Amino acid sequence: MTKAVGRRAAPTSLLARLIEAPDLVRRVQVLPPPSFAALVRRVGVADAGELVALATVEQLVAAFDEDLFVNPRPGEREAFDRDRFAVWLEVLLEAGEEAAATRILQLSEDFVVRALSSLVLVLEQNALDDRLNLGGEDAVAADRAIESSLSEEIEGYLLISLQADGWDAALALILALDRDHRDALVRLLDRCAATASGYLDDLGELATVLSACDSLAEDVEAEREERRTRSGYVEPRAARSFLLLAREPLGEGEQRAERDPITRAHFRDLDRERASLERLQAPAAPLPELLEASEELAAAEAVEEAAGAEGGAAFRAALRLLGESDPRLLGERLEELGYLANVLAAAGESETGRLRPAQAAEAALATAALGAALAALARRGRSSRAARRARASELADVLRDTSCDLLFRRASSALVAREPALPVATAFLRTAAEIDPAVAALTRSPRRRRSRVATRR
Repeated sequence: MTKAVGRRAAPTSLLARLIEAPDLVRRVQVLPPPSFAALVRRVGVADAGELVALATVEQLVAAFDEDLFVNPRPGEREAFDRDRFAVWLEVLLEAGEEAAATRILQLSEDFVVRALSSLVLVLEQNALDDRLNLGGEDAVAADRAIESSLSEEIEGYLLISLQADGWDAALALILALDRDHRDALVRLLDRCAATASGYLDDLGELATVLSACDSLAEDVEAEREERRTRSGYVEPRAARSFLLLAREPLGEGEQRAERDPITRAHFRDLDRERASLERLQAPAAPLPELLEASEELAAAEAVEEAAGAEGGAAFRAALRLLGESDPRLLGERLEELGYLANVLAAAGESETGRLRPAQAAEAALATAALGAALAALARRGRSSRAARRARASELADVLRDTSCDLLFRRASSALVAREPALPVATAFLRTAAEIDPAVAALTRSPRRRRSRVATRR
């Protein structure tokens, strides 16, 4: 997810340019999956039928991971959104029912069962009839509810719509599977019916049904988190936990402080080869002029753009110095900045709401730069602290022995100490232009602050 360059292209204009591009199939299919997901979000899912039809399975999974799981606020758990899946199903069907059925069967079966079960309740018809024939008030009420619902009987199962939106698309897909992939459909319906079997018993069994559905949902979400972690994403609740921890002061000798468990776990699980300096410096992907118009590229890929923003020139120069002397260590620091950007994209907020990935990348770099400046000034002797602007060489020395996540924590805790009421999701700098004013405010002596207060009085 990256920052728009120049004037933002309208989604319809962007889509038209895509469709007119020569060698479109190859150029779309060689996009990295996160970049494809970003492109779909920029165009809009409802208008992305042509792109989705060309996508590889890996690209489609990345787009699902990005779009189908939502949370009400940054830092909270992301849950599957069945309304979004209904939209995606309609988009897949634009390529034809047979193509949609084939594409669905290429996905994880757990995911397909979870997704279909969110739109359609599947009950074994014979078992349902036996239960209804027992009579009773519950049976009468259930029979009436079924009669008033959209439903279809197929392969010995009764399919009941759980919501009107998406029913037509779900039924079209199921009928296409029945026509061309009957064995696969029976297997899917068996699993869907198993999760709903408790509905055939009394109301006390409802908890069993919910538990079965929750277990499947957890498996699907766990698979998604594993995929996203390999790509550098940070789970929102883990990101919020890091921001909570960052409020606490590191104390003296922060360069020797231990990395927090959240960050350790992230880098332990991350595919470091994929997130290495070589990946960050890889040749540009095809369609660069179109991807530059997107604001949704992976946050880690926007770090270098943020480093090129106005302000923070000394920190950028320090990164260059570090790269000249130790390219491997520079790769680690850029990787850490990418991690921080993803933390802020997952749990940070601005005055207008969630941070866009490019905003998160710039905020991560600015806050780490503030931490480096504070560390560099703290290393000076008292007599030399009057000049509050750290030199690039000093910042490079800090970067050699202090990770960027620790620098971020130093800066965040200093900001909170100065303004304790700062919310968890906003205790960081937004732009590089804020670095120098923040350094000046945080290093001003208490005596000087008191004298200014007395003068104002």
